[in-house]
Amino acid sequence: MKKNIIILTKSIKHGGFCVAGIDTDNGEWIRLISSDANSEHAVPYQDMVCEDGNEVEVLDLVEVDIISACPSRVQPENYLYSENVKWKRIRTSNINEVIDIHGIDNPQYVFGNSDAKLTDDNIHLARRSLLLLEVENPTYFIKTFPNGKKVQLNFTYNGYMYRYLKVTQQDIYNYYMNQPDGIYNADTNLFVFSLTDKYELSGKYYKVMAQAL
Repeated sequence: MKKNIIILTKSIKHGGFCVAGIDTDNGEWIRLISSDANSEHAVPYQDMVCEDGNEVEVLDLVEVDIISACPSRVQPENYLYSENVKWKRIRTSNINEVIDIHGIDNPQYVFGNSDAKLTDDNIHLARRSLLLLEVENPTYFIKTFPNGKKVQLNFTYNGYMYRYLKVTQQDIYNYYMNQPDGIYNADTNLFVFSLTDKYELSGKYYKVMAQAL
């Protein structure tokens, strides 16, 4: 089956990308997944090159050949796409069209609580793994630790303070990796947040900032 999707994220994931967007027919989230279990079904770069030879960009409206819905306990929005059919870029969309079709999500919490992560004990609170949210006072927190530098987002949502959410948007991550440690104001308050699969070493599911819009 064919689905028309406005792409809202293509963030870093296990050597590939986490690609997700909005189904223009019904306004629902779709997370596109590959068949590669070793990368936790990340989308490889070559699959993001559309039939016109150009790489898909955030806010592109694309037609994707879908094999089936593949919901998981953590990520109910997963859809397996055909890796044998190139994506077709239709046109460029914009955030106003996204809001007209989908709206801005308004849960009480960002994935079930006000922490930066969930565990097996409370993962059921999340109910979904993708959110388009308008937040307050967003800042990037950059700090160098003994094991490397981290780029994280702090913000307030619905009266709750959220701290140290990992940034997986590649251009923002790359930019701040080359900046001095410190706190930097974000230039938007509209973000896509994503919930990861379980990290086996920690046993936790992490909330990440996947795209600033």
